[in-house]
Amino acid sequence: METNPPHQPPPPPVAQAVPASSMNMECPYCKATLRMEPSQAGSAVTCSQCGGKFQVPLPTAVASVGASGSPLRPEVKAFAEKKIAAGICGILLGCFGIHKFILGFTAAGVIMLVVSIVGCVFLGPTVMSIIGIIEGIIYLTKSDEEFYQTYAVEKKAWF
Repeated sequence: METNPPHQPPPPPVAQAVPASSMNMECPYCKATLRMEPSQAGSAVTCSQCGGKFQVPLPTAVASVGASGSPLRPEVKAFAEKKIAAGICGILLGCFGIHKFILGFTAAGVIMLVVSIVGCVFLGPTVMSIIGIIEGIIYLTKSDEEFYQTYAVEKKAWF
């Protein structure tokens, strides 16, 4: 059984096809130009030339990226900042419709609030709480792009 001596670098990884979306990077040890996938950002890689291991830096120019890997448009990013607040308020305070007010759906928020206050002592708030919990979970599980498309562009007020 053969093993590599400890002073020799490990053998280079097998080269794979690189899609057009890859980026070039310089090895910090041998200065060779390497092609990296955007998905490798932040992970440890091995140089195919010298065998040196290093971490691929995270991009600094793009603060937020969408599911497709492209940067989020400013309007998407601004609206998506409401997602967590609306989701948590939907789960915790859903019967009052606060999550609707956060997203700008005033009429839907007023409907939920009125049904909770005027409704029966048990039935109104319970139904509105269930709706709020469901909507809060839906908000939190959507990507920023889906959230923006559904609630800012399509103006979908319910579910």
